[in-house]
Amino acid sequence: MRKTSWALCAAAAGSAVAVLAVPTVTTDRSHGDTAVTSITVNNGKPVLLGPARAAAFPLVVRARDDSGIRAVDPVGVWGPNYGVLKVGALRCTAGPGTESVCRGTVTVDPVQKEIFNDEAGTWFVDLQVTANDGDRFVGKATGGFSLKRAAKLSGSGVPATATAGQRIAVQGWLARSFWTDNKFHGYKDGVAYLQFRAEGSHRWTTVARAVSTASGTVRASAKVTGPGDFQWYAPGDKWTGDAVSREMPVRTR
Repeated sequence: MRKTSWALCAAAAGSAVAVLAVPTVTTDRSHGDTAVTSITVNNGKPVLLGPARAAAFPLVVRARDDSGIRAVDPVGVWGPNYGVLKVGALRCTAGPGTESVCRGTVTVDPVQKEIFNDEAGTWFVDLQVTANDGDRFVGKATGGFSLKRAAKLSGSGVPATATAGQRIAVQGWLARSFWTDNKFHGYKDGVAYLQFRAEGSHRWTTVARAVSTASGTVRASAKVTGPGDFQWYAPGDKWTGDAVSREMPVRTR
């Protein structure tokens, strides 16, 4: 059965009734001058989670109060379809003025079934900040971040040597993490761009566009204009990370 740490089971009239609670860390209310100035997850970058390796990423909360911050606890990190991640204890350090910086770590292990495919997307942070004078800030969905299924992209079909003006057929395989069976699988309707970089240049130019088949295969044709490198690039979306294939060099004769 899928875990849901936010599920609340209650007994009523002698029968068990399952009640799904809205993610929250407390029913208390904010009072006093305690405030959160910022919440940063994974240094502001999307979390790209592979299929079979545990990940840990930082959570940093900046908060202020004229008496100083005593603790940030409890903290809840939750996402689509009632996904919940583990958060280690946050340790606070007094900063300049009335601000404190509190740091902790969020962990997730797909092998232990701590996350599922339909839980990729936008995640949120709930928290309670308590000041030394007893003031309190309680925030629901106070901070947000993106947690995506990591993707990978391979490429083939570029000859080592070609004639200038020759048209070549290039193939690739677009895959992403499946947290259900802890493997990479190709997926349908992903968009990938075949790009070319001329020898001596640092700029990639898109020369073709492809949409992946049900197995994740992408195919395109391109004209060889001179020596350089080809690569596949897939920009990903809200649920899936970007992917870039290895560079495929070609020389002209």
